[in-house]
Amino acid sequence: MKRFDPYLAPAVLGFGVLGFLSAEAAGLGFGPGVTGPLAWALAALALLVAALGAYRRPGGWTLFALIAALAGLAGPARPLLALAPVLAAFLLYGGLRHRLPERGAAAFWGWVFVWPSLALILVWHVLPGLFAFYISLFNKVSFITQSRFVGLLNYRILFHDPLFWRAMSNTFWYVVFTVPTGILLGTLVAVLLNERVRGLGLFRTLYFLPYITALTAAAAVWMWIYHPEFGFLNWLLGTPGFDWLHTPDGVFALLFRPLGVRLAGFWAGPSVAFVAIMAMSVWHLLGYNVVILLAGLQSIPRQYYEAAMIDGASWWQLQRHITWPLLSPTTFFLAIIGLIGAFQVFTQVYVMTPTGGVLNDTLTLTMYLYNKGFRDSDFSYASAIAVTVFWVILFLTLLQRRVLERRVTYGE
Repeated sequence: MKRFDPYLAPAVLGFGVLGFLSAEAAGLGFGPGVTGPLAWALAALALLVAALGAYRRPGGWTLFALIAALAGLAGPARPLLALAPVLAAFLLYGGLRHRLPERGAAAFWGWVFVWPSLALILVWHVLPGLFAFYISLFNKVSFITQSRFVGLLNYRILFHDPLFWRAMSNTFWYVVFTVPTGILLGTLVAVLLNERVRGLGLFRTLYFLPYITALTAAAAVWMWIYHPEFGFLNWLLGTPGFDWLHTPDGVFALLFRPLGVRLAGFWAGPSVAFVAIMAMSVWHLLGYNVVILLAGLQSIPRQYYEAAMIDGASWWQLQRHITWPLLSPTTFFLAIIGLIGAFQVFTQVYVMTPTGGVLNDTLTLTMYLYNKGFRDSDFSYASAIAVTVFWVILFLTLLQRRVLERRVTYGE
């Protein structure tokens, strides 16, 4: 068991999760193929494997495997038995502690103290994610009527769904426009706020206020700003009557139209309405970016700037050769977080254009998921969208890490 011991707990935990999901699926009536006995069988198998591992090689991993197996076994028996694994774990520890090495005992207590946080992550993130994939394999799950197993049919429909690709292209433009713009503007403002100027605390507070403002309230205010008749923006630009949030023309198509170039579809770019929402999103997130970038700027030693100024470096050279390279870990972090958050944009789009705009020009992936799940009550198709978005975000995050991390300068 020595070679397989590190993999025992994850494997057994997987058995327990499968047992729990099977029991929940049986209770919700997801077709004839999934029943309660299957849940008990999976959890019992997990318990058997974990018990053999604990007998052959007791240690922190195997005791954690036993806890996981008992949790999986208690899952089908409803929540009242969920406390049984905790009591059983301490009884097992009392019975096996004379065989546990010091390192194994330390690992056991480590898992005991970490388990509450792991349980929260498991209950609110891991299990819902696995459950979403599970119900995406069924036909039109509504939790009311009977559903049947269809395998990957929802995914095949998804990849031929024009609305899905419309939402994907809109979300792509949102990521491309908002993430780099937010980082560049945040860097500029952070550099200026990092200088020794009067009222610096007031300026920092003013820039951070939009981020702590409720997003729904901020979106409602921006709807007034974009109002075609009474909006502040039309008054400022002298364009009364222009409806910013209901203009589906692509910005690239509008820019190249005077040159005689006709662009359509994806190449027409995001619509005017969607660019208006992007501007609001950049404004809202600017304070967060500024605070993070300020923390990165203040971690750069002042001696570097002083030595460069003694050598005659200009302000731009200081930023180009000192600030930007040493700020790269912070900007890399913001790029990763920004990409993940941008793919999940929903609130401001839903408040400012509840129907997805004219011709779905502001429809995003999360809004399409919401419409399918809560408007059409097709939770299986909505789950297929959620799983697909997860893999897209994961792939782009890993790609971004592979491409950008080599340019990051860590340390002094």
